[in-house]
Amino acid sequence: MPLSCSCDWDYEPEPGQWIFYHENDLDFKPLKSNRAKRCCSCNNLVKLGDECLSFERYRYPYNEIEAKINNVDWDGFEEPTIKMSDLILCEKCGEIYLNLNNVGFECLLPTENMQEMLRQYQVEYVPPKLNL
Repeated sequence: MPLSCSCDWDYEPEPGQWIFYHENDLDFKPLKSNRAKRCCSCNNLVKLGDECLSFERYRYPYNEIEAKINNVDWDGFEEPTIKMSDLILCEKCGEIYLNLNNVGFECLLPTENMQEMLRQYQVEYVPPKLNL
């Protein structure tokens, strides 16, 4: 998805669709898990104790049976309720995510290739240097 300063998503929840959340004060924290995890952007291994960004992820039930198992009203589910594994960004990708988010790109997904998003930002938004 290309960089954009505004979201044009027509949000209509669908079965199986996942959504991610993060704290308002998103900051780096050591990875606390049972094992190492992969960065969802660059696929590099994030080891236990490494600094990373973590995003909680939930999804909507796939069908009525799964909704009943998880006590979700199938006819009008409003919030995704089934917990999925967290999305993890390594320190390098996390820095890019936070910086792009801080300059106004709020619709950036953690699963985007952050290196590519940074290159796109540099090409499209950074003014050329003047040779004086």
